[in-house]
Amino acid sequence: MKSDRPGIRFQANGSSRLEIWCVEKLKCAKLNVAFDGVDVSRAPQHSHDLFDARVVSQRAGDGRSISTIKHWLSVCKSSHPKCSTWASLRGARNRHLPTRVLDVGDTKANRVKLYIPADSDTSEYIALSYCWGRSGNPYYTDQANLQRHISEGIELSSLPLTLRDTIELTRQLGVKYLWIDALCIIQKDRDDWIHEASLMSAVYSQALFCISADASADTSSGIFLDRSARHGTSVALPWPLEDPNDGLGPMVLHITPDFRSFKDEILTSPLAKRGWTFQERALSARIIHFGSELCYWECKEACIGENEEIGKYSVQDGFFNLKDMLLTSSESSKPKLHDKWAWVISQFSSRQLTNASDSFAALEGVATMFGDKNKLGKYYCGLWGDEFLRHLLWSSDRTSSGSLHDKPAVYRAPSWSWAAVQGPVTNPAIEIFFKFSPAGIEMTEELGSAGLLSHKILKIRQIKVETEGRTGFGPVIEALLQVTGSFYPIKIGAQLSKGIFTINLADDRAVGVATWDIDEVPDGSVPYWLSPVMQRKESQGGWEVSECLVLCASSINYGGELTFERVGKGKATNFWTNTAIFYDFTIL
Repeated sequence: MKSDRPGIRFQANGSSRLEIWCVEKLKCAKLNVAFDGVDVSRAPQHSHDLFDARVVSQRAGDGRSISTIKHWLSVCKSSHPKCSTWASLRGARNRHLPTRVLDVGDTKANRVKLYIPADSDTSEYIALSYCWGRSGNPYYTDQANLQRHISEGIELSSLPLTLRDTIELTRQLGVKYLWIDALCIIQKDRDDWIHEASLMSAVYSQALFCISADASADTSSGIFLDRSARHGTSVALPWPLEDPNDGLGPMVLHITPDFRSFKDEILTSPLAKRGWTFQERALSARIIHFGSELCYWECKEACIGENEEIGKYSVQDGFFNLKDMLLTSSESSKPKLHDKWAWVISQFSSRQLTNASDSFAALEGVATMFGDKNKLGKYYCGLWGDEFLRHLLWSSDRTSSGSLHDKPAVYRAPSWSWAAVQGPVTNPAIEIFFKFSPAGIEMTEELGSAGLLSHKILKIRQIKVETEGRTGFGPVIEALLQVTGSFYPIKIGAQLSKGIFTINLADDRAVGVATWDIDEVPDGSVPYWLSPVMQRKESQGGWEVSECLVLCASSINYGGELTFERVGKGKATNFWTNTAIFYDFTIL
C-alpha cells in the first residue's frame, strides 16, 4: 500500500511497519504502527492485513485488558475444539472441580472463602501459576486455620499482592472459583500434599484457564506490574485514507514502541526457571501470561499478544501439544511419545526446585498424562518400561558451559534415574532419529541418535520401585534394578571437557569416552566398570558402537549379589563381543 504527498511517500511493508520516505533525500523512517479505537472498524480489510498491531494498555488489568482477555477466551471456546476437549484427559480424577477452591465472592467483598465442592459440581474455575519466592509464601492454609478459612474466610489484606491481584482479576472476569496451591492444599500435611500432587494433571487441564504470573519473582510483586512510560507514548499519525461517507475525516494510525516477543518475554521469565511451573504450563489448556511488558494468550492452538490486532488470531502450536499423541492408539505414535518425553526431561531438569525432593511430584501431572492408557508401559522413576534400555541411556547435558550437575541433598531417585542428578540431562537414545536424504531432512519413526541401536545386551530381571501415594508417579522411597549383563574394569583417562573423560580398558586400550553424571573429577583410587546396554550395528558388518553405563561398587549390599551405582554414561567402540561372560548384579 502506497500513498504519495509532495516530498513524502508512505509505504506499508506489512508486519505492522510503516515506512515514511523523504522522496528528495531518499531517506526512510521505519515505524511500528497500529489502528486503534473507532479506526479499527473503519479501516478497510487490506489495511488490517498490513497493520495488525494494537495500542497497548498503560496498565495491565484495566478495562481494556479485561475486554481483550474476554475476547481471547470467547474466540478460543468457540473456535478451538482441541482446547475445549483437553479436559477430557482426566488422569486419575473423575470430578471437575479440585478438592478445594476459593470462592472469590463479588468485587466489593474483603474476604474470600475456602470452598469444598460436591462431586457433582462442574462449575468453572481458574488456576494460578506463580513463584513463591526464596522466602516462601507468607500466607497459606494449614491444619490450624483450615476450618477458619472455610467458615470465616481469608482477609484479602492478609494476602500477598500476587494473590490479591489474581483474586481481583478472577472477579472482573466473572468467574466464581479460583485455585491457588498455597491456600487450596493443606501445607505441612504430607498426606494431603501427596494426594493433591497426584491430581495436578486434572487441576490445570480442567481449569477454564491458568493465570500465569511470569514476570513476578515472588508473591509480593503482583501480576499487574507497573508498565514503563513507553507504553503510553503512542503518537497519532494521520493516515491518508478516509471514508467519504462517514464524515469522520482521515483514519489515524498510532506509532507504537517495539515490545519483546512472546518467546523472549516468557521463556526468560522468572517463572520459566522454576520446576513446578513446567507442568502447570504444560497441562493448562489456556493461559493468560502476565509478562513485564505485555499480556499474552496461549492455548493448545494459538499464541497472541495484546499488541496484536484483537480481531486477528494467529494459530500455531503452543508450548506443549500432547493431546493428539496421547489420544491416538496407533503404535506409530510411540516413537513420538518417547521423543516428547526426552524433551520433557531435558526441559524440566534444567529448572530449579526449592525442595530437591519435589522432583517427581513436580512432574507427576505430566507423567500421569503420558501414563494414560499405559502406552509406554510402566513408569519407573522417570523412565518408561517400553524401551526401558533406551531410557537408561540418559546423560548429563554438557553442551552448556554454565550448567551445574550435583547430587540432591536428599535421596530422591536411584542412581540409574536421571532424577538422581540435579542439573540438565538429555537422552538422544529416545529421541526420534532424523536422517539426511536428497529430499532434505527426513524424520523417521526410529529412536536413537543413530537410529540403529537395535542390539540389546543388558537383560532386565526385575525393577523394584516403592513410591509415596498410590499412583506410582509420586516421590520415590526406594528403588533398585536387577539385571544380567557383562561389565569390564576401566581406567578413567584425560578430561576432554567439563564432565567428559576418555576411558581405557585394564590393558590401557582406549575404547571411548564417558560423560560423568555430576561435576566431579573421578577418583583414581576407585574402581570403575563399563557395562554395555545396547549396541549399534554399522553398515559394514559387526556390532561396533556400544552405549554403556559407567558403574562403581555400592557400599550397600543387596541380596548377596554384586551391587553397583551408576556414575556416568559411556560410549565405547570395538570392545564387546557376544562371547562375553554375563553376571547377575543389582544397580541401586
